[in-house]
Amino acid sequence: MEVFKGESDRGDKLLSNGPIARLRGVQKVYRRGSEEIHALKDIDFELNEGDFVSVIGPSGSGKTTLLNMIGCLDKPSAGVVLIDGIEVNTMQENELARIRREKIGFVFQQFYLIPGLSVKENVSLPLLFSRKRADNQHLKSILEAVGLSNRSMHKPNQLSGGEMQRVAIARALVNNPRLILADEPTGNLDIKNQERIFNLLKALNRQGLTIILVTHDPKAAEESGTSFAMTDGVLTRIQSVADYFCGMRV
Repeated sequence: MEVFKGESDRGDKLLSNGPIARLRGVQKVYRRGSEEIHALKDIDFELNEGDFVSVIGPSGSGKTTLLNMIGCLDKPSAGVVLIDGIEVNTMQENELARIRREKIGFVFQQFYLIPGLSVKENVSLPLLFSRKRADNQHLKSILEAVGLSNRSMHKPNQLSGGEMQRVAIARALVNNPRLILADEPTGNLDIKNQERIFNLLKALNRQGLTIILVTHDPKAAEESGTSFAMTDGVLTRIQSVADYFCGMRV
């Protein structure tokens, strides 16, 4: 299931020797009236080429805020965020958009597919924004990789939930990103489709794609390479996912 093009087609995306993402002393404070909400507290974190990292923790603990920092969707209140060794804190929005386009693929719990477009059109949509020509062979290989080659002309309302999430993953892959940020990608799926989506992410990681996964699924967290827990804005590496979830139940 090879979906990436050769190194020459991915430009500078494979040239960095350092971490793909690095956070140094990152804080994020939201203000609600006179109240301050500390969503992230002094986060130090590195994500290297080929990592598969899971982040677990209760709702509201800061997991999505962490992904937003790494994905250049938000800026820290303090600290430094580097993507491929480049400090992104002071970048303008057009520069951040280029980083997101060229280096990062996003997969969310909600599928965010456009109802009037076919599967193939939804997958190729990021190419429009990056002003790249749609390569039919590349699109075909991605759809085959996610098991949707026979659904390419279907509309989202003709697909199951698992199929729609696979379309969302294919869309995240179309620009050949170095990094996939997956925020609860199996949260709306049944157990069978949860397993299928997670197995797809594992297969992509074996090809060399770097993945950070936010999840409430103990099995997914256990099977990822490294697991972190987020608690009240504090990120901590955990050795045993099972012990962590047992502690939550207690």
